[in-house]
Amino acid sequence: MLGTNMILSMNRAAPTLVEVRHVKLCYGKDRYCGHPRQLPFRNFGGGELVVAHFHAPATYQTRDTITHGLGHYMGRASVLLQRSYDSGETWLPENEGVVWDHSRPLAERLEVLHRADVPAIGREVIDLTSPDALVYFGRHAISPASGDGEPTLECFAFRSGDRGHTWETVPTRVSPPPGFNFASIDSAPLTVLSDGTAVMPAWVDNRNTGGDRGYVGAIIGLYGSDDNGLSWQYLAEVANDPTGRGRPGYANLLLLPSGRLQCYLNQIGGIRHALAMNYSDDGGYSWSQPHPLVAWGHSPWASLTRDHAWSGARRQGVPYRSPWPLRLRDGRIVVIFGRRHPPFGMGLIVSDDDGATWSTEAVIRADASEGDLGYPVATELDDGRIFTAYYYTEEDGNNFGGTRYIAASIFRLE
Repeated sequence: MLGTNMILSMNRAAPTLVEVRHVKLCYGKDRYCGHPRQLPFRNFGGGELVVAHFHAPATYQTRDTITHGLGHYMGRASVLLQRSYDSGETWLPENEGVVWDHSRPLAERLEVLHRADVPAIGREVIDLTSPDALVYFGRHAISPASGDGEPTLECFAFRSGDRGHTWETVPTRVSPPPGFNFASIDSAPLTVLSDGTAVMPAWVDNRNTGGDRGYVGAIIGLYGSDDNGLSWQYLAEVANDPTGRGRPGYANLLLLPSGRLQCYLNQIGGIRHALAMNYSDDGGYSWSQPHPLVAWGHSPWASLTRDHAWSGARRQGVPYRSPWPLRLRDGRIVVIFGRRHPPFGMGLIVSDDDGATWSTEAVIRADASEGDLGYPVATELDDGRIFTAYYYTEEDGNNFGGTRYIAASIFRLE
């Protein structure tokens, strides 16, 4: 058996990327622009794309100004939605809009969020099966910061029926299942099943307990809506860490033509640190065990220079973070990820048999100065090129490795 596995591993092919270009969507030396994967993204076709990110003032004078979380940079941020009408080539300021402002006073934000608890307030009619629909699943602070600097969090969903130009003013609360105190869905495009119902994967953990900020014991859960997002119900556990020492996370779904649901995720600590996938053939009620998609010993990164890293960059980061799966029109599946271990950058793997086997990794870019990067979103453009947006760091005179900004790579996969 070991010999067979070794032969299969050695036969992994290397993907080829051509016509690779990198562009900047949002950059400012007095700003931290980050984490687009958590926020609305969609390709509406005809060249129209929307990408959102956390957009916050940052001095880069102290580490606190670039620390993650709603107790830190995200708590100063607006959720800025950018729009391109030319397949990601240009992102004009006049096409931007603010979806939510986390820097507003807490009382003002709670007044909006708590409308979810007032049944007498009417809800807009929005068809989530429409190609113009978007949902913003947001993590929101519902209290001041506690002793460890972080507030209590809840997830609320806001819908748009007009491609993100306007948003409903009454949200839907996304509640955790029993035994947990937090659930949150990232704002990837909805997975809509044949009957019009929608499903989305969620982080489910106890991060609102001060001693559990590491999220050990977390699971990935599946949530569903059969009423166009007026409610979201917990349906099933998708994955956990069987050792109890790690956590799965960064889940995204693909729906295959066969009806099989695949969940792509990070396994973090515990049993392994790897990109992984599991699947369901009953709409999400039962799931296979996750299996790794990557293999040690076939790294294109090992031979690359580490010289782009700044002198204070972390040297023990993770090789995989925040995978984003994308099924191309030719049937291939691409999984794009951030690499937070030197050399820092963005990479991908490819399957041409619906996830049964996988390529070696390919490097999209490896010129980042720091591992504070990633959280990609991605789509196939009308002409077959792949567009992926993410946040990135390059040395530009700012402290801590440089400015955090929103970048994109556009390329063809041969």
